[in-house]
Amino acid sequence: MKRISARYLFALWVLIAVQWFVGCDGGQAVQPPQPEGYVERVAQEVSFNNIEVYYMGAYLGDQTSDGWLIKLSTDMEMDSAGNPIGPGSMVQLLLNTPYNDDQEANVDFLGGIYTSQTNSGDFSVGSFVSGYINIVELPGERLEQADATYWAELGEGATAMDCDLVDDGAVEIRRVGDHFEIEGVLVGQKCRKHRFVWSGKVEPKDYVKSEVSNSTLRADMTLDRLSRMYIQDRGDIYYLGDESYRCFTLFLASEGVDFSSGKPRESGEFLRLDMLVAWQSVASDGIPAGTYRMTNRNADTSIDRLNLIPFTLIPGLPNRFTYPYWSGSWYVELTNGRWGQNYARIDEGSVVVERDIDGAHRFVCRLVDCSEAGYAIEADVRIEEFELLR
Repeated sequence: MKRISARYLFALWVLIAVQWFVGCDGGQAVQPPQPEGYVERVAQEVSFNNIEVYYMGAYLGDQTSDGWLIKLSTDMEMDSAGNPIGPGSMVQLLLNTPYNDDQEANVDFLGGIYTSQTNSGDFSVGSFVSGYINIVELPGERLEQADATYWAELGEGATAMDCDLVDDGAVEIRRVGDHFEIEGVLVGQKCRKHRFVWSGKVEPKDYVKSEVSNSTLRADMTLDRLSRMYIQDRGDIYYLGDESYRCFTLFLASEGVDFSSGKPRESGEFLRLDMLVAWQSVASDGIPAGTYRMTNRNADTSIDRLNLIPFTLIPGLPNRFTYPYWSGSWYVELTNGRWGQNYARIDEGSVVVERDIDGAHRFVCRLVDCSEAGYAIEADVRIEEFELLR
């Protein structure tokens, strides 16, 4: 064993002592310089008076966890439309609790400590869902609303909320007899700290939505009307940051489907396929030739990083039917811009892409929907030209 010399130990001791001396000032921590006029914002504890509790059940479509939505607010007047009028504060919490086999609003499942998600695909028990802006598309307008977990302030006489999307912190819910106590410290994207408490009785409302079928198919299908092709370059949509893949969203559509807005409109049918290609691929060159096989999603709908590789198809995201969350692979029949009687989330299968010398594409699709029966969706089409979507 190699011995350490006394001279080396002495030099190391001197170095540590110097660092300690420089980092201290008479035993007091050295404060970083503050800009002139700086006043640190101290989070005041808000004691909420009102509560609304909604049980959402297994809102992810699996048995990973149940969702509970809690809204806390101070006393505020309401306008004729039922919107609060400031001044006041409110917080909304979307919590992931243990899965209840009965899928009923049982408050015994509420107690515990909830912390922020480890990532956007984490819906594990004991986490809260980070806040985000939910985009609601209606005919002629586009609404943006804070959703999941967020803090909101309303100024004097205001009905518009100043929202801070929460992505860090902790919330504790305790049951004391027939009462509950809730307290938490949350931090939002505006770097503000929010402290709050509430206590009282909880009377939950059952907010379990009837399950919307992800496939309406009742038989195998052969698509023989697909004649148009559109490609959208989605880049690194899973934010891996390693240039290991690129996602092209491919639409194969019949006549009548309008993509002038960048999204399918009007009437007709189409296949939507999220296809992973090599990072250096260029959308204007079309879809690279090869065989693309469907990967699989985990129980929480995430996809393992090792499966995000070129020549992969992405299965449809369950229970998401509108932008910006509608993603993956789907078959849809449109009627006047609305989903018609036939649509299907695609879970399995493959697509073979062949390229002619003149650049034309041939797609041989052998796909399977998500239903228990597993209906086939097949197509064999050749398309000479295509358009790019933004």
